[in-house]
Amino acid sequence: MTFDTQTIHAATVAATLSVAALATLLGWQQRRIDPSRTFLTAFFAVFVISEIDSVFSVLIETAPQVVRAGSELAGFAANFWLGPLFFAYVRSIAGLTPKTGGETGNWLHFLLPGVATVFAIGAFLYLDVAQITWNERGTSGLAAFFLTFLHYGFMFLSIALAVQWAVYVAWVLLTQARHVDRLKQVYASTEGLELRWVSILACALGIYVLQHLIGQIMILQGGQDFVGPLFDSVLVLVVVFSLALWSLRPSPDLDSATRTLAKIDIPKDRKYEKSALDPAQAERIARKLVRAMDQDRLYRDPNLTLSMLAQHVGVSLNHVSQTLNQNLGQSFFEFINSWRIKEAMPLVEKGETTVLAIAYEVGFNSRSAFYSAFKRETGQTPTAYKSARAGN
Repeated sequence: MTFDTQTIHAATVAATLSVAALATLLGWQQRRIDPSRTFLTAFFAVFVISEIDSVFSVLIETAPQVVRAGSELAGFAANFWLGPLFFAYVRSIAGLTPKTGGETGNWLHFLLPGVATVFAIGAFLYLDVAQITWNERGTSGLAAFFLTFLHYGFMFLSIALAVQWAVYVAWVLLTQARHVDRLKQVYASTEGLELRWVSILACALGIYVLQHLIGQIMILQGGQDFVGPLFDSVLVLVVVFSLALWSLRPSPDLDSATRTLAKIDIPKDRKYEKSALDPAQAERIARKLVRAMDQDRLYRDPNLTLSMLAQHVGVSLNHVSQTLNQNLGQSFFEFINSWRIKEAMPLVEKGETTVLAIAYEVGFNSRSAFYSAFKRETGQTPTAYKSARAGN
């Protein structure tokens, strides 16, 4: 490793720890305003612990062997806590209240991290007292038994960590998809609220943990990490900086959406087991909703929400949601945007104004949202639709 590369590597490690530590402090300060910051603070704090080994291997190379071994085991155990904490944070900002007691309980998410932590502490204490290393040969009797136990225990937990992260990445992706579906029950425009960055970072964190885990296994087995230390440190810096940037920046719209979703009774799969509406009531509400679109053109408001529509027609929010899903077969998002596209279609066909101007006129707040909705309703882009109509 050249001097320049080593300097860059050290600077990258220092930058990563600085970002993670600063994010921990900021999250701690914001936890009273936003409860989800508690999970985020814990995540960044554990991330700092997971990178302690990099500090001793790059910045403090003269650290005693016992300190190096302790940092490696601490980083190994910390990786098990990252997944559950990140998942808890995602559920919190998505307005999904975690289960408590009863069915599974939150504690199950932290069972594997707890086991890994106890194992790491036990391994450190035993190796320190016995004054042997993972790679030592020639031991016999009880010492050999314990070394074998630690070896296979470490390998088992390593596989468990890979499985854990695969499960949590899948859970985060499903949570994000469920969040989008819930948003569409309440908002006509969901851009900026869909948490797509969460899915991207979840996959990036999964890749980081996997490659970091493989590297630790190879090092503890006496080999060399197949991923270069500089590349690893740069990847870590990008991930932690991106997460800090996206998660800690103020987002009043998302915070408001989270509070709204937490208050509204949105049944899973749009099913209402015990309906408070009889068919006659639902039919009257449906007529009111159609009138609000057809006569009042409420859909032209780009900031229209389910709450605003419910207030306009003088019906409870949950009854409006139920009528839309059961009687009209649409989410609020689909209902509003279908009316917007209905007005936009003849305007696109005439071609007397730009697509962007039409999008704004009928209630969309962006060109991309208009294109997506138009293609969903007609099966064509606005340009293709205009060309097809011109040919007829």
